[in-house]
Amino acid sequence: MGGDFVWGQALNTLFALRPESVGLGAVWQALTYALLHGTGIHLLINVVGLAITGATLERLLGGWRTLTLFALGAAAGACGFLGSLLLDPRLPDFGTCVGASAILTACIGAATTLAWREKVTLWVAVFPIRLRAGWLFPLFLLFSLSEMFLWPTVTAYGAHLGGWVIGLLLGVAWRNQVQSET
Repeated sequence: MGGDFVWGQALNTLFALRPESVGLGAVWQALTYALLHGTGIHLLINVVGLAITGATLERLLGGWRTLTLFALGAAAGACGFLGSLLLDPRLPDFGTCVGASAILTACIGAATTLAWREKVTLWVAVFPIRLRAGWLFPLFLLFSLSEMFLWPTVTAYGAHLGGWVIGLLLGVAWRNQVQSET
């Protein structure tokens, strides 16, 4: 049991997004944090969400653009998380961020702009809701604001917003290219 704890600490020290480590040159953490998760349920939520959105986006965008979306989503999420630590006095001085949520929110942002008028299924807990992808914009904004004001120390709302914004921007940038390719 003790060995697992030591390995877990080592993985977090090396690969979780830690502002003090990034400040000392561990810039790889802006991507590697997305590979670590705090709990099994955290991992499950992100894996299921990425499987659903990632598969659809891979068909729309192709492999390279999807990989770019994933990498830039993680990096933008890192920037959003670090920015939230600087700007929000309610947050701990040296927080640590793990999880692929910023990549997932980048996928949601890209899907919103790429398929604005198309019907998508939004899963709320175990309940599927069919709506136009354009509705994801105000819904996600409302969700992010509730994270920011209601649970600022529980969720990495800055990472979620950072991923979402880059997803929106990439979706807009790629929209015409994708439409002309189909």
